[in-house]
Amino acid sequence: MVIIGLSRNKNTMESVKTAVELAGGLEIKKGSTVMIRPNANTADLPPGSTNPEVLRGAIREVYKYNPQKIIVAEKSMTPMDTEKVLKELGLWRVAETEGVDEILTFDHMKR
Repeated sequence: MVIIGLSRNKNTMESVKTAVELAGGLEIKKGSTVMIRPNANTADLPPGSTNPEVLRGAIREVYKYNPQKIIVAEKSMTPMDTEKVLKELGLWRVAETEGVDEILTFDHMKR
């Protein structure tokens, strides 16, 4: 069974917090490595891609569980440059300012 939490609060940070609570919280063990994969398939602005404030909220919710490491990882649609897409959307900046340990792109997988 999958549980989904949905919140339509105008304050994005509160909305993320509420959605996580409604879904039953995050099952993250202290000291874990957590990977967050935002939706940045293309550089289309939200709702086509993840709103940077939603990523910020997700990162902050994960920090509450005291992980050892947080990684933001993404692979945009081929032939797009994932780093460029993340930067255009503001997701890269959010990941950096929120202090994630690593930002990974998988563009080397292009054929």
